Amino acid sequence: MAVEKEKQAALDQAKALNADKQPLATRLAVVEKEKLAALEQVKALTTDKQSLTIRLAAAEKAQQAALDQAKTLNADKQPLASRLAAAEKEKLSALDQVKALTTDKQSLTIRLDAAEKTQQAALDQVKALNADKQSLTSRLAAAEKAPTTRPDTAAAPKNEPPEMAAVVAAYRLQADKDNAQLRMKEDEIQLLRTQLSVQSKTRSGESANIKLSASGEQQAYAIGASMGAEALNVLTTRRSQGITVDAGLVLRGIEDAFSGQLRLGEQERNKALFDVSQQVFQNLNKIEQKNISAGKKYQQAFARKKDVVFKDGVYSRVDYPGKGTISGNDLVTVVIKEMLTDGTVINDMEAKDQALTQKLDAYPPVFRGPLQRLQNHGSLTLVVPPEKAYGSKGLPPKIPPGATMVYSVRIVDSQPAPAK
Repeated sequence: MAVEKEKQAALDQAKALNADKQPLATRLAVVEKEKLAALEQVKALTTDKQSLTIRLAAAEKAQQAALDQAKTLNADKQPLASRLAAAEKEKLSALDQVKALTTDKQSLTIRLDAAEKTQQAALDQVKALNADKQSLTSRLAAAEKAPTTRPDTAAAPKNEPPEMAAVVAAYRLQADKDNAQLRMKEDEIQLLRTQLSVQSKTRSGESANIKLSASGEQQAYAIGASMGAEALNVLTTRRSQGITVDAGLVLRGIEDAFSGQLRLGEQERNKALFDVSQQVFQNLNKIEQKNISAGKKYQQAFARKKDVVFKDGVYSRVDYPGKGTISGNDLVTVVIKEMLTDGTVINDMEAKDQALTQKLDAYPPVFRGPLQRLQNHGSLTLVVPPEKAYGSKGLPPKIPPGATMVYSVRIVDSQPAPAK
């Protein structure tokens, strides 16, 4: 009986356990499923982690590259800032240069106006002299057309009738008047010939007697001297252009022009002038090309020398640096020796006991830049290509077209500009 009870109890317990097993199995299945889901999630997270790790590494690499680039840009910023400061300084210098050039332009305009007024006055004077010449020429022609034979002054017969005596006396009186007028005409002709003769005015005896005390005499002589100097300048210029001119024939042409007896007609004269202008044009082209070629060789040779600097189209070399700083506002006194590349001296200020004084900033760019390299009492040599000097025209008769110019510049002294 007791055994039966225990057996029954065991069966009940087993039944109860079996009943409990079902929900446990169900829960286990759920847990297993959740475990698998968790494993899948872990796997996905692991993949995401790897992806994020790669992206993080890439981001850190990009960040480092950006930092390196920023560092490089910061390093580049310094020279750029320096260049910007230099550019701004050059801009200010250029503005000062423009201001100085504007001042120079105004000064030159005033001088040009004065020169044009002087030239106009001279032209008016020449015009007046030409009018006088025309008047004198007309008077000379009229005088030369006057009768050169005297009226018949034969004496009346001794036994002339009384009524004829008055007629003969009147005739003789008229003859005397005619003779007096004729003598006056002859004197006038001689005077006019003297005034129109250029050759007679160049004789040494007469030249020595000219005192030129009156203002009119001085003006007339000054005009003649100016015309002569201009003629000589033309001859010298033509020689520098490869044209040989007979000075004697030039003087003869001037004399003939004054006397009104030209030996060539207008058409012949115009053709001769046209021919010489064509020859000058051809010669100048050859001379310019020759000078440009020789100038380039000289520039190249100079550029190879020690301490030569090429800036703003000009070669410069400091021969002596000097002592004592100079500012752009200081008054700088210089002496300049201007030469051609073959050593021909065009102008030597020191030899003429001359000097130029002005503010450093007021000097032309060709000189100002190199002068800024010097201190007080310094000196330098400049080699200036034709395009920065006198160009294709040159400066006849001394400076040919296409010439490279050489300048020796020395600072005599510099002083602070006086306060305004």
